Amino acid sequence: MTLNELYRLAEDKGIDVSAFPLPESGSLALELNGRQYIGMDSSRRYPAGEEAAHLGHELGHCLYGGFYSEKTARDTIMRHEVRADKWYIENAIPQSELRKLLANGYELWEIAEIMGTTEAYIQKACVYYESKE
Repeated sequence: MTLNELYRLAEDKGIDVSAFPLPESGSLALELNGRQYIGMDSSRRYPAGEEAAHLGHELGHCLYGGFYSEKTARDTIMRHEVRADKWYIENAIPQSELRKLLANGYELWEIAEIMGTTEAYIQKACVYYESKE
């Protein structure tokens, strides 16, 4: 799933994506009055892969309904974060494509560039898919 496809999905699902200065988190997702919103950091220019990772993760929160506040228990927050990552990995880093690239000898950073994401998410995807076997 490319960056443009992620933005299109947000639009199709009625999720408002807006730019705000969010230098500490890079992005956030929230639900207000039954509507979902994603804020993307406008304080710096992100490479497309990093922007896609932020947007995809926040879409994960929106599409499975995993929101929390500062009063939410830490273990619940972590579960929501893992589920958002899982959504992004399953939708943007298909296991079959990842395996093919690994089998062809590509380094993780190269795979990240090819798949339009970050090396950190490629590492997470490797761990996630390996744990499912």
